Amino acid sequence: MASTVVAVGLTIAAAGFAGRYVLQAMKHMEPQVKQVFQSLPKSAFSGGYYRGALLPIKGK
Repeated sequence: MASTVVAVGLTIAAAGFAGRYVLQAMKHMEPQVKQVFQSLPKSAFSGGYYRGALLPIKGK
């Protein structure tokens, strides 16, 4: 029983350290990610769906 509690505690501690590492890495990557999104064409994010698919078929 005690070994299970220790294992759970170590797992939670490892998850906490990993999460902190990921957050710090994301802070350093933020300018690069913004630059990538700015370099993408604007049409990549507009439209959303093919509007013609929602129009009724003429003649029916």
